Amino acid sequence: MLDIHHLPGSDLHEQNVLFFRRHPITLIPLILISSLIVALPIGIYIGLQIVQPEFLAKPEYFTLYILGASIFFMFGCLFAFQMFVEYWLDVFIVTDKRILDIDQHGLFSRTVSELRLYRTQDVTAEIKGILHTLLDYGDVYVQTAGEMERFKFEEVPHPNHVAKLILELAEADRREHLEETVEEFGMPDDDDKKDKIARRLEP
Repeated sequence: MLDIHHLPGSDLHEQNVLFFRRHPITLIPLILISSLIVALPIGIYIGLQIVQPEFLAKPEYFTLYILGASIFFMFGCLFAFQMFVEYWLDVFIVTDKRILDIDQHGLFSRTVSELRLYRTQDVTAEIKGILHTLLDYGDVYVQTAGEMERFKFEEVPHPNHVAKLILELAEADRREHLEETVEEFGMPDDDDKKDKIARRLEP
């Protein structure tokens, strides 16, 4: 599991609550592609043996086939490996302070997006389709104050549970921030103090 304290902006007292990836069912395309990579050169070899066996009987043609099959296999394995890396390194982390969305792009590029929990306004879970319903996986959208774009956790397991937990953590974090702000500025007896607290809690 990724250590959240190695990420920028981490708090020593921050606790990891959820750590998850996309549902394993999303690996089916990778399995199919990997199977095709293995089966296609073998299928071509068997087909040539049936249709035109004299083609592979010639050493120069057989060498050409081996070279072509090797290049295809190499690039196919690289493509499958990249797909697996993107699945494995695309992670969603929910702590008691913030939400992190880590997107892996290819082999050497990564984007880390962060939302503070107390800024969360709305969390929506979306499950579409028979397979998604049976296996209980789908998308989770997190809307924050002052931002038009929403965080999207794609094809995660148990989206309703994740959405409910994020809302509970966000409410607890808002109460904590409110208590800290009141302690710092005192009770909002006048408009000036109210404005200070409002600005402090603004995203």
